[in-house]
Amino acid sequence: MTSSTDYRVELYLRGDTYGSYDRQSRILERVEALDSEGVVADSEVDASWQRIRTPEQDSRDEALRTYEDLRAWANENGYRMEPAFQRRQRSYIGTNAVHDVVVFPMASLAVYADADLQAVFPCADESGEIHYSVQDCLDAFESGETDWFEQFAPVTVDRAAPRLTVSAD
Repeated sequence: MTSSTDYRVELYLRGDTYGSYDRQSRILERVEALDSEGVVADSEVDASWQRIRTPEQDSRDEALRTYEDLRAWANENGYRMEPAFQRRQRSYIGTNAVHDVVVFPMASLAVYADADLQAVFPCADESGEIHYSVQDCLDAFESGETDWFEQFAPVTVDRAAPRLTVSAD
């Protein structure tokens, strides 16, 4: 691995996935290795995201606000978050309540260059023909091909530090 401390990464892992613990662990190990070997300036990990988030749940961990940052990057770059992330409505049996929700993937990774959001994984181009995975991103870092990230246009987000906060419920 080649040292490039221009980037910081935020790894988001869903805490409610079943049968994916080994895959998540391998991704986490790779991110930790990038950090410990100085390939990235910093890494943060949030393993508390849940599969589905409503605005009421977002007050606890700001997952939806982070999703909106990630989606703004995708829109600016002509990419989309689907199929990894899904937006839909959820209704509740026995009530008239319907909520807009976001379904989160098993793992997602945001790459920052200084205060700008440089890239988000997984994502797909507008046609849906080209997909970039979390593994593609980690492969680029590990092979020292950080110029690979230059294909993406950075987006300035309303924060210089991650929204990785876990509150006591």
